[in-house]
Amino acid sequence: MRLATIYILAAAALFGCGHEGPSKASARDVPHLDGDTIVFSAAFRDRAGVTTVPVTAEPFRPSIRLTGTVSLNPSHVAVVGARVRGTVRRTFKVEGDRVNAGEALAEIESAELGEAQSNVLQAEASLYAAEINAKREQDLLLRNLTTAREAEVATTELVNRKAAFAGAQQRVRAFGGNGAFGLFVVKSPIAGHVVSGHLSPGESVEASKASFKVADIAHLWVELSVFEHDLPSLCVGDPVELRPSSDPGVRIDGKVAHVGEVIDPTSRSTDVRITVDDPPYHLRPGQAVSAIISTNGSGREALLVPHESVVYVDGKPTVFVAEGELRMRPAPVKLGASDGTRHEVVEGLTRGQLVAKGGVFALKSELFR
Repeated sequence: MRLATIYILAAAALFGCGHEGPSKASARDVPHLDGDTIVFSAAFRDRAGVTTVPVTAEPFRPSIRLTGTVSLNPSHVAVVGARVRGTVRRTFKVEGDRVNAGEALAEIESAELGEAQSNVLQAEASLYAAEINAKREQDLLLRNLTTAREAEVATTELVNRKAAFAGAQQRVRAFGGNGAFGLFVVKSPIAGHVVSGHLSPGESVEASKASFKVADIAHLWVELSVFEHDLPSLCVGDPVELRPSSDPGVRIDGKVAHVGEVIDPTSRSTDVRITVDDPPYHLRPGQAVSAIISTNGSGREALLVPHESVVYVDGKPTVFVAEGELRMRPAPVKLGASDGTRHEVVEGLTRGQLVAKGGVFALKSELFR
């Protein structure tokens, strides 16, 4: 009991006789709000690394960041049809195989082609007979053993037979008959890869059937959708940096090949095509890629702030404007385009104002304290 009394008296002496407790310790050095302005000390500024830069007005060529899809370049794609009715005899290539220009893909046995080739032989025989007859009539006419009328008829018949022979040959060429009798060989007109093939031995085919699709995947497109407000600075030939979404560490270079002429009224955008030739990375049609277009159009003057100066407060882009050496005011802004390191400011700032570049997130945290 006596010991407890001593502890109580000692505590009373400590807190009641001029000694300050923890609640009276020196105040923490943190910023505070003064109206809509953040006020802080020089020590906090140095500790948080708060620095400022002026808002500048400079010629500006924005870069456009988008996501697109890889597709085949139609200029390097061939769709090969059967061209004749018939039955598939053999197939030589399947989807994924590499082919050279003129290489056989399949063989089709065709009675239609055989009939056309037979007509060529018949037309050739008729032409030979017409030539002999025309020559004989000319010889007889020179010896006055026939009439001029008979010679003219023979000559006309010869012309008709020549036309019939040429037409029969052209029909065989149109059918693709350049091999064995009644056998059509499906050949690839370009070098590349078979990206689709739809023939099997024993299958009956029609002339309209698309049998194979061959593409040179060394030449590809990336299709993008660019918003209307970005179009004025975009030009054909602008360089583009592409990165596969599945492997963003890989960089592939391309260039703008086409800018659409029609704006979609719903999305307010148009199609832009990027050509990629001989990519160092195996891109696949349908693959997603990110794209950064570096515009080369004539630069326009714009108000610019560093990327680091912009934060989002309640979903709105905001910068911190210096109101003095140790005072910052959050200012909502309307942003335009970007060049990768700077933002264009359309509304909310004037040239020469100082905005925070370093310590921006430390200042933002004070708005949510």
